[in-house]
Amino acid sequence: MTTAAVRDDPLRRYPAYDFSRPAQLGREHTRQLEAAFETFARQWASQLTAKVRLRTHLVPEGLELVSYQEYADTLPTTTAMVAGSTAGREEPCVVQFGLDSALAWVVQMLGGKPGGGVEARTLTPIETALILQVMDGTFELLSACMGPLLPGAVTFSGLHYNPQYMQVISPGEAVIVARFAMSAGEARSTATVMLPAAIVVDQLAESDRHAANAHRDGAMRDQLNDTPLEVSLRISPRVIGAGEVLDLAPGDLLRFAHPETKPFELVVGDTPIARAVPGAQGSRLACTITTIHEEKTR
Repeated sequence: MTTAAVRDDPLRRYPAYDFSRPAQLGREHTRQLEAAFETFARQWASQLTAKVRLRTHLVPEGLELVSYQEYADTLPTTTAMVAGSTAGREEPCVVQFGLDSALAWVVQMLGGKPGGGVEARTLTPIETALILQVMDGTFELLSACMGPLLPGAVTFSGLHYNPQYMQVISPGEAVIVARFAMSAGEARSTATVMLPAAIVVDQLAESDRHAANAHRDGAMRDQLNDTPLEVSLRISPRVIGAGEVLDLAPGDLLRFAHPETKPFELVVGDTPIARAVPGAQGSRLACTITTIHEEKTR
């Protein structure tokens, strides 16, 4: 379905919310993951183009948090699942794509021209070696694009064909799945990247803690100290009637009860903070602080 059709159909644009499986990824975390997967899509497409010698494009289609069983149910019975793992963790990371795409890559790499309707089947040992050569460096790209969202570099651990029989991961385990629309020449297909939610959520929580620690105790005081304030120098005020103000004219003299020897008030807004005597510094007016008001009066 085209993007315009999805936008015009509210039922497809706003999918029904599943209250039995509430979302566990916050908006900010989702944005971080989407940005990382967009970068991975661009770089992986460039890598495939260079290795297969067939112009390839990858467009992110969505990001979701589901159980592994829900993810496996969306995949073909037989598909290519290149698995990797991080140091010290058993949960696999998976880059998945159709076997028809894999076979088309093999044909292209051997000098042929892949035709339409390639039948999906398991790969021969030679074809497997060629696909693993194509995938060499893919997990390095994934690790680099995810950055601190993964606990370490992902290394290749195996090639699987049936998502239902992948070992080390239980059906109910939560996983993060990114889907991509893949186009290689005239062929169109879908690829996915699956990451165990446990390790990603742990890394997201760790990054949140680092961000919280960055707001040290003195950050608010530093921000307050850098806030600009207008200060004024004033004499003691005098109260006069409104009629007297209306009768003022140029040349009139107003007397204030401020002694000539008494320092002026240095104020911020209407709050006195110090006393000062007026003066000059070069060609500019200045004042010299004589008294600082007590902290309790400021």
